[in-house]
Amino acid sequence: MLYQIENRSIPLATGIFSKLSPIPHIHSHLELIYMEEGSCLATVDYQNFLMEKGDLFLSFPNQVHSYHDRSAVKGYLFIFSPDVCRDLKEIFQKKIPCSPIIRSSLLPLALHDHLEIIRSRNESDTYYDKIAAKGYLLALLAELLPLMNLTGSPANHDSVKNVLAYCSENYTKPLTLEQAARELHLNKYYISHIFNERIKISFVDFINCLRVEHACTLLEQGCNITEIAFSSGFSSIRTFNRVFAQNMNMAPRDYIRYKENGAAVPVSYPFLTSAVPAAQS
Repeated sequence: MLYQIENRSIPLATGIFSKLSPIPHIHSHLELIYMEEGSCLATVDYQNFLMEKGDLFLSFPNQVHSYHDRSAVKGYLFIFSPDVCRDLKEIFQKKIPCSPIIRSSLLPLALHDHLEIIRSRNESDTYYDKIAAKGYLLALLAELLPLMNLTGSPANHDSVKNVLAYCSENYTKPLTLEQAARELHLNKYYISHIFNERIKISFVDFINCLRVEHACTLLEQGCNITEIAFSSGFSSIRTFNRVFAQNMNMAPRDYIRYKENGAAVPVSYPFLTSAVPAAQS
């Protein structure tokens, strides 16, 4: 399942990805991606950046980010707490990169080998290997950060994070913009502005995207479709079927058949891809 806000307890998670999340999400960790194959449009704090084969992506804590794959993708994905690299923690807390992308031409020649060492050591069962993985990661970041243009972190990160956290905790319930504004003690027009002008979708469309993601997980577990509709926050089966089709380009039963056949599901998320500005270099 794709999460828009994540509470992570693992200090360093490493792995190989073949799919990236199109739903805007946020967490208190850093997220590093090395694109071995394919390309995607990375959106960070409402700006879009084209990430191509051989490029490296690094988002800082509490930056809203999402990805729209432009082709089949594969690469390394590391998500880690600032505490893993304590010598750099103050930088991660007070700065953000003007661009999260480091182009392939600027990266160290041995980057792939370095990433594989971090991944293999971190996924080892040996305590000392895990410690070594953190040391290799710190050394790598010390090489990468000078390649990035860093600026001061904006003052409104907390408000955006609080709004997304509220959505994360309440999307399976009946939820309106007015209710969110009342419980968050924020003006409803300010919340609407966050979604329409900053995240580029409406509050309702964002909530529906989260509900559809939740429904997909339940469909894959073999749950009853009627129960899934209501437990995901939809008020009726009709609304569930309509919104699911808008987001997934297929009916829920077709989604089940795709999964049973082991086929890749062509996810659409039209609300997340409409009105997307041009990518920055």
